[in-house]
Amino acid sequence: MDFIPLQREITASTGDGQGGTTSVTMHDGSTVRFRQLDSSYDPTNRDAAYAQVRAAQARAEVVTGLLYIDESAHDMHAVNGTVATPLVDLPFESLCPGSAALEELMEEYR
Repeated sequence: MDFIPLQREITASTGDGQGGTTSVTMHDGSTVRFRQLDSSYDPTNRDAAYAQVRAAQARAEVVTGLLYIDESAHDMHAVNGTVATPLVDLPFESLCPGSAALEELMEEYR
């Protein structure tokens, strides 16, 4: 386990959407450079996303923004089979069905 001493908050201004770089000085005096993706960047091109990350690494920068999205992939709810009802609207009994239901579920993983 690491100890993280209490320090003042580090803040930085947000970019203008034009691919600018923001340098942030860390508590130890080191600097991290963040480069915002240009507004014309296409996040659906997987090869371009990889090239963008590699180019940023060569410049000792961290790219920020939506780097890649596969629009043909299913969303998280479809993949995980979640319910359409918001969890806050589900009754407690549905969210916490008891130890017997948990034991039955755990049997699937043994």
